[in-house]
Amino acid sequence: MNTTVTLRHGLKMPIFGLGTWLSANNGEAANAAKHALNLGYKLIDTAQMYGNEGDIGLAIKQWKEENPTLAPPFVVTKLKGDAHEQGSVTRSLQRSLQLLQMESVDLFLIHSPSGGRCVDTWKEMLKCRDQGLAKAVGVSNFGVAQLQGLLDAGLELPEVNQIELHVWLQQQDTRAWMTNNEIAAMGYCPLARCKQFGTTEAARMAESRNISEALIAIRWSVEQGIITIPKSSNVERLAQNASVFDLDPLTEEEKKQLNKCDCGFKASNSVNSMELPWEEVSGGDAAEHCKKE
Repeated sequence: MNTTVTLRHGLKMPIFGLGTWLSANNGEAANAAKHALNLGYKLIDTAQMYGNEGDIGLAIKQWKEENPTLAPPFVVTKLKGDAHEQGSVTRSLQRSLQLLQMESVDLFLIHSPSGGRCVDTWKEMLKCRDQGLAKAVGVSNFGVAQLQGLLDAGLELPEVNQIELHVWLQQQDTRAWMTNNEIAAMGYCPLARCKQFGTTEAARMAESRNISEALIAIRWSVEQGIITIPKSSNVERLAQNASVFDLDPLTEEEKKQLNKCDCGFKASNSVNSMELPWEEVSGGDAAEHCKKE
């Protein structure tokens, strides 16, 4: 649970945390976050488009009051697609910080290249970091061509790219490019929304170990060095997911079998944004794609 990934500029980011997509801002997200923190989770992932930053901020504030001697969690939020206009990046982050009740966020990501104006938006993201509004900045749902586009524009590369990543969609080529360019991989949908359970060797492996297939998927992810954020609002499942670090490591044979599970399955429409042409998203307005998120 204390394992971290060191980002390019030295910031240590927990390898395991809580995803909050579809956790409602009516107490559900707050309860999930607080239970997760009590279980020892070190990272909370949210986003402007999730609409639950207020809940997350409240949960963290209450937890810190109850645990004043413990280090606060690492918090990630993401720029909404309709906030790519000039000046909107900074204003939207300031609004997020108000909701989160924080002076700065640990990691701020462009949620998707589909918002358009990626060059100017990324420049303003870097300014937000330099102004101390975020400790690190990165992107989400960016493919190799889009990352290369930022590099070709003479810009510093993101420290993190959050993409759909799981044993059924392993993104080997993208991850290799990111590794070569010191971009940490953060994976959402690590369970593929359970839509591949029972279909591959992962199911048989879980049965032989007498554990859930979810734990097999999470164990594969963290052993790959992927920052992993399974989503749940259920206290029992939060605890079960966290127990992944109590498991024996995967054997070399198990790793080989799990590598064969990669079938290109996509659990989210958002991942398709990785394939958008760079010329379409680099400078123009592609906000209509955000409706598919």
